[in-house]
Parts: sequence; structure tokens; C-alpha cells
Amino acid sequence: MIKFLRNYRNNAEENQEDNKGFSLVELIIVIAIMAILVAVLAPQFLQYVERSRNSTDASNATSIVAAVQTYLADPANSAEVKGFSTDTVTVDADGFSPTDGVLGKALAAAGYDEKADIKCKSTSAWTEYTIKFTYDKGSLNVEYGGTDFANYMQNGAVKTTE
Repeated sequence: MIKFLRNYRNNAEENQEDNKGFSLVELIIVIAIMAILVAVLAPQFLQYVERSRNSTDASNATSIVAAVQTYLADPANSAEVKGFSTDTVTVDADGFSPTDGVLGKALAAAGYDEKADIKCKSTSAWTEYTIKFTYDKGSLNVEYGGTDFANYMQNGAVKTTE
């Protein structure tokens, strides 16, 4: 028993010398490295978030156009469509606001209720965009408003080089 206690005490003393942990300097170096990584990676992360917002706006605009095209092509709506010529939808941070008429009915038929489902997500490239519909003799022409948004919809980029 005495031999066991002596061995236990000797082993405990040896283990204390080997188990020191991290020094304060080592911890500060690790924190400094992490701060540098955050400073380098944060701007890239924010760019990816903004790209995602721009892509969401483009997808929402495409959904609006598809809803209007579907509504105009449906023979059941031909009486309402007969008098339709030009209308515009404006999308901002609060939602979308079509003028009264065919566009409002088309979006409602697609399940988009006003000021709820579709909102402008971009915060730096544009803060609102418009979609102008011109319907003439069974042909629908779509124009995107807002220079940056129109460039994005046409070229897939906010700014174009000439």
C-alpha cells in the first residue's frame, strides 16, 4: 500500500509538470489571427450576400413576368385582356404595387398578394425596380426600369463595361 501511494504521488507530480496549458501570449496570438481572418473574409461574405439579394430580385421579376404572361394567355381572361395595353409594376422594400387592372388581377391569380410576397431585397445596387408591360395584338413586351436593374436583367451583372 505504501509503495502504491509513493508511486501515485510521484506520478501526480510528473503529470503536473507536463500539463501546463496555453500561455496568455499563445491565446493572444490565436485571437489576433482570428481577427485578421475576419477582417479579410467579412467583405467577401458581404459581397456574396448582396449577390444573393440581386439574384432574388431577378428571380422575383421573372416570376412576375411569368404570372402576367400566363394570365394573358389564358382564354378565360380574354374579356379583361381585351382593353389592356400598358401597365407598370413597381417593386421596393415594402413590396410591389401594380396599378389597378389586369396586372393586379394577374398577380392575384398567381397567388401574390399586394405588399407581402415580393419585395426588393437589394440594398446597394438598387432599392427599387419597375417592370413595364406593353401588350399589343397578342404580343407582350417587357421593359425593366432602373438602369442597374435593367443591366442586371440583360447581362447578369450590375455594371457593364463598354
